[in-house]
Amino acid sequence: MELKKLDVPTTSITEVKKSPMDVFNQAREAGTAVYVFNREKVAGVMLTQEQYEKLLQELHDLRARPVTEEIEEPAVEGLEEFLHIMRQALITGASISAKNLDERMVALGFITRKTGFGGVVDMINELKETGKIMYQLRKKQEGKAITAEVIGEQDNQTQLFDKLIIKKIFLKEK
Repeated sequence: MELKKLDVPTTSITEVKKSPMDVFNQAREAGTAVYVFNREKVAGVMLTQEQYEKLLQELHDLRARPVTEEIEEPAVEGLEEFLHIMRQALITGASISAKNLDERMVALGFITRKTGFGGVVDMINELKETGKIMYQLRKKQEGKAITAEVIGEQDNQTQLFDKLIIKKIFLKEK
C-alpha cells in the first residue's frame, strides 16, 4: 500500500467497526485524517469533529477572499467568461489535493490527467520536475487547442504527499 510508505495514517474497515473512537484518536494524535481501507482500496477518510469544522472554516475563508488576478487573460476571444469560472473554481495560494485539482479541471472541460492512484503520483512528479501541471481543453475554441498551465509547488506543510499550492494559471492557445 503506497500510502503507508508516506506515513499517512491508515486503518481498515474492520478496525473502524471494532472501535471507531480509536480511529478518531488516531486522527487527533496525527493531526490529520485517517485513510480507511477496504480490501486494499481507500474507502474513505475519518477525521475528528474539530478537524472537520476547521476544514469547513478554511474553505469558507478561502471562498470569501477576493480573487487575485493570477490567471493570464486568454488570447482567444470569447474565453473571458470561461476564465471567470476558472477563477472561482481554482483559488490561488490555497492547498488542494492533486485529485481535487484534476476533478475541478475535468469539470471545467479539460482532459483528465489521472487514472487511478498512479495518475496522481504522475501529476505530483510533473509538478516537482517542471513546476507546473499541463491540461488540454477537450473542445477546441475557434479551431484552436487551449491548454492550461497550472503553476505551483508541492505543499510541504501537510503530511499528505498529493497536496499542492496553486500559484498561477495560464491559458494558452496552440
